[in-house]
Amino acid sequence: MVTIIDTLIPAANITDNQSVAIALDGKDILICKANSEYYAVDNQCTHQRAKLTEGRIRNCFLSCPLHGVRFDLRTGKPMGELTKVPLKTYDISVSDDGNLHIDLD
Repeated sequence: MVTIIDTLIPAANITDNQSVAIALDGKDILICKANSEYYAVDNQCTHQRAKLTEGRIRNCFLSCPLHGVRFDLRTGKPMGELTKVPLKTYDISVSDDGNLHIDLD
């Protein structure tokens, strides 16, 4: 079963290197835009569970604001030695009406 949720967030409201945290179906999700592409990941670092909301986005990487762990937004893969556990990533798309849709499965 596929659970696609319309976020009601217009894609145009998120600019490059910006993120927006939302709660969907009991999950804390971070929507990011990098290099004109949208990404959706869990909003919690796998190192020490810090919120990634204030993390810095550069190219396709998100840095945790607590200890600087970097994650590849495309795959969730962490860079460096602090953690080997990837972030959960979600498929995200822009609908015909311009809103972002996230597949939570």
